[in-house]
Amino acid sequence: MSERILATISATDFISRSVELDALRRHASGESKSNGLLLLSAPALGASELLKQTYDRLFHEPGDLIPIYFAVRKSDESAKECAKRFLQTFLAQTAAFRHQDAKLLNGSPNLAELAAPEDFDWVKRLVENCRIDEESGDDRACVRACLSAPQRGAKFFVMIDDLHETAYLTDETDFLEELKEIYSRSDLPFVFAGNRRFLYGAAKEGNAKLNGAEILRLEPLNFTEAGFLAENSARNLDVKINEQTRDLIARKFDGNPTFIKFLIQAASAKRVDLDNFQRVETIYADEIFGGGIGRFYDAVFQEIAPNVETQKSFVELIYQSLTVEKEKISIECWQDSVGLDDEDFYRAMAQLNSAEIVRVTSNRVEAMRDNEVLSDYLTARFRLEIAAENRALVVGEMLARFLKRAPQTMAKFYRQNSAIGLRELLSAFNNQETPTALLDYSIFKEHFKGTETSEILENLKDTTETIRLPQIIYTAHTVAFYPPIEAITEKTRSAVALGFVEAAYTDEDETVWLAAEIDAKLEAARETAEFWCDRLEMVALVCNFKNYKLWLVAPEGFAPEAAEVLRERNAFGSSERQVELLIKFLKAETPVGENPAAHEYEIVVPMGDDTELIAAHAVEEIAKRHSFNSKAINQIKTALVEACINAAEHSLSPDRKIYQKFAFEGDKIVITVSNRGLRIADQQATEINPDEGRRGWGLRLIKTLMDEVKFEQVDDGTRISMTKYLNAK
Repeated sequence: MSERILATISATDFISRSVELDALRRHASGESKSNGLLLLSAPALGASELLKQTYDRLFHEPGDLIPIYFAVRKSDESAKECAKRFLQTFLAQTAAFRHQDAKLLNGSPNLAELAAPEDFDWVKRLVENCRIDEESGDDRACVRACLSAPQRGAKFFVMIDDLHETAYLTDETDFLEELKEIYSRSDLPFVFAGNRRFLYGAAKEGNAKLNGAEILRLEPLNFTEAGFLAENSARNLDVKINEQTRDLIARKFDGNPTFIKFLIQAASAKRVDLDNFQRVETIYADEIFGGGIGRFYDAVFQEIAPNVETQKSFVELIYQSLTVEKEKISIECWQDSVGLDDEDFYRAMAQLNSAEIVRVTSNRVEAMRDNEVLSDYLTARFRLEIAAENRALVVGEMLARFLKRAPQTMAKFYRQNSAIGLRELLSAFNNQETPTALLDYSIFKEHFKGTETSEILENLKDTTETIRLPQIIYTAHTVAFYPPIEAITEKTRSAVALGFVEAAYTDEDETVWLAAEIDAKLEAARETAEFWCDRLEMVALVCNFKNYKLWLVAPEGFAPEAAEVLRERNAFGSSERQVELLIKFLKAETPVGENPAAHEYEIVVPMGDDTELIAAHAVEEIAKRHSFNSKAINQIKTALVEACINAAEHSLSPDRKIYQKFAFEGDKIVITVSNRGLRIADQQATEINPDEGRRGWGLRLIKTLMDEVKFEQVDDGTRISMTKYLNAK
């Protein structure tokens, strides 16, 4: 495996960013429509590591494309010093690539002398020209000469990171403006990376604009990816976790890879396993009170406001914003409280916004309430430094709160994850003539309950009992209209949709649908229907909605007495099965999206003893539920059996288990079969040879049976992914 150069972790441990890595490598090779790309990221999501991993891969690849990685530092102080360091980095990385010697990256005062023969002349001229510009006293000319270095002599791919740090450069020359001016006229592929709230606006403003640059947004890891990162990090650091704590860690940090690693590293350093909620929350508390997470946010505040008293003023203001009902406060009120002059205050507010400590919009300041980790940090710091409470008391009380919150967090997450997507479904309403049976549970129960999906959809084509759905023009979670409703339901389980009955766009034509998912083990009872109708009618009353329709969805529908209440209250009541059918009828799978919790299945079987037949039986039942025909089901079963046999016969997995996942994504099923053990590459094997006897024949059969097949070497073993489309012939 290639050695690490700039990356801080090995390539096999850098997980869940393969899409972004591929995008950067394609951009480097000139496959993008634009030569410029903006990598936009929230803080601590791993953008720098992504660029460094890209650098390492390109460094080791054959060819003449020279990767250049440079990160702006606050310590550069001036645009001139930053540009000079860029030139030094550029020359060192060019020499290291030409000689394939990473040791040259450490730099040398005589880098020009280390240039490869083909580069020697242009490097010598470059260094001399930059020296002349610097000695002339023209700082702008010096900056431009240094930053223009990649424009000559060879084929480069330039990645410039942490551009939000340019806000701290103090001289008159605008580093970012010069950079944009040079690269907006360049043909070289380049990437500018930085905090998303800073870089997107900065790239589009000023004299030089990068309006044509492509955008790559680095998102938090999803729940599955975050869980895999936690497992992988824990395994590497010999920390025990289980499925429950893995899920808690993934959810607690909302897919932030930096904070997940902080927690695992802290547990490893203390030699503590994370195999129950108490241990997770204890280590988390340590991280907040002076550990890696605490130091991370301390450094952010130190950068923004070096004066400790100014930091305290900001911490107090943000904490108060988190704990009072009025979410947004005018920026003038903040300035009065902080006491900075205009220039320093507005610079600090811009930096707080860029670091996503607060959100500044329309001259208002809003605390980042959804960032639980930041809220915990601010609470701890406020109570210790400003309220001056006893440290032991604060730590003890907050740890107790973390422990009480953990099971509640997971219960809430699982409920949210099981939400059917009412808001997205309502947004798909567009005056469609729709069978009433898809909304009225009483009709559905009488005519269709227990019938196969394909048969129901076929019969509905001939129904004459229909309603016209409104044309919905705007949707939002109900909590956005009526915050008190959050006390009885999660945000994602209730929605408000504004629209028009006949798309006539008149006052009389205007309508509002208020929808909610409700809990009931069996058919929802009368009392439940009345309770929810009362609550949604309260929303309508508070918001002054005149013409509205209520829509309740219960897992198993509604009892006859409840159905009578719904008719009296101008409401529809549906089961989850009806909603699934409605999504199919409206062809709204894309806007609603797939629900991972509801449409992903996992099974683990031991190797040997024909256990692949158990897996085949399971996938048969699952595929039937999702309307695959018998021919497709047999093909899926056969491919799965072959994949399991392949995994068993050629794996050195120490746990002797086969891990399988069946995921339904719109119109297809994606099956992954993997083992956790030595990868084929680690067994000194090369690539799969189709002529390698039984094994090669099995893989060839799988490719014949399935629509798409992908064989991968992954971080902890080998995985085969197989896709079958619902309507494939």
